Amino acid sequence: MKIAVFHELPVGGARRATNMFAPLLKHKHDVDLYTTQPLTPDEQKNYSHTFIFPFSAKVWKGHDWKTRLYKDTAELYKLAKLHEKIAQHINEKQYDIAFVQASQFLETPFILQFLSIPSVFYCHDPHYRMIYEEIVQPKGLSLVNEIYERTNRFVRKYLDRQNFAEATEIVANSKFAQRQIKKTYGRESSLCYLGVDETFFTPDNSIKKDIDVLYIGSKEPMDGYDLLDKALPLIKNNLNLVTLFSEENWISSDIEMRNLYRRAKMVVCTGVNEPFGLVPIEAMACGTPVVAVDEGGYPETVMSNKTGLLITRTPEALAESISWLLSHPKQAKAFGVQARKVVVQSWTWKASVQNLEKILQTTQQNFR
Repeated sequence: MKIAVFHELPVGGARRATNMFAPLLKHKHDVDLYTTQPLTPDEQKNYSHTFIFPFSAKVWKGHDWKTRLYKDTAELYKLAKLHEKIAQHINEKQYDIAFVQASQFLETPFILQFLSIPSVFYCHDPHYRMIYEEIVQPKGLSLVNEIYERTNRFVRKYLDRQNFAEATEIVANSKFAQRQIKKTYGRESSLCYLGVDETFFTPDNSIKKDIDVLYIGSKEPMDGYDLLDKALPLIKNNLNLVTLFSEENWISSDIEMRNLYRRAKMVVCTGVNEPFGLVPIEAMACGTPVVAVDEGGYPETVMSNKTGLLITRTPEALAESISWLLSHPKQAKAFGVQARKVVVQSWTWKASVQNLEKILQTTQQNFR
């Protein structure tokens, strides 16, 4: 097949996943990338050809109403026109199928409206979380700002649903995401789990476990760092806590990421209804147990009391689990050993790509 991949993802798990799907698909297919974002040389190597259509979004830091209004109106219009241009380029090159990823500007991208070829939309998040989720909606607004926020969310929901409806096939990354997609959009979806490179993310017993707790994510409410922050004062141990925040000290090197996993005694995952999450399976591949909240997609990857611990979303539960693992190093090590076995058996990229390939081929063959 001749596959056109589209994404405008920020640095993070979804973009890393896309950059893993592509080179594995490229073993048997032509895989070109279309994006509005800058690429690293390593990313470009993942694709047969790359086409960059630059899009510069203004940064809104709050209180500047002119920038906010621009982003919610003119900027979205410009983005839609750019997506139309990209779709025209894809349509003219006669690809067999488009494999579309999310947009950091609107979740479900406009490009789905303009493609004349079959499209598969990989829905990393089961809905436009910045619009649908109550936890990220601002509180204590003035009447004028409240009206603006409600109007903006109404418009963005409309655009998101309009774009979503145009995808030929929807793919979810977890059973939890499938349920949320059905609830939000009224559509069924295919399931294609993400994977991990088990030949790269491996244990290394020669590396000292000098990090007590590792957190990887952001300070945004959706990533749930506040839960860990509230749990820390309840822990009697003097922790060596390492936090990797996307806003401050994010690293793009997989080698550095692997080194952190290997050094950690445990990885804490606190995302609010996280649809899937690469961090748990990457940590487990490195033989590191995971402590995760028992919600979203985490229960599909973390096996409580076998590869880690699943907890309720309370600071007390998190503090207790961290303290227990630190005081039971033999059990923590056993969790890590079992975690590695589970990943090798069930969470490889090879299996993920084989599943995705079937979905792409079926969608292309059934397209009318």
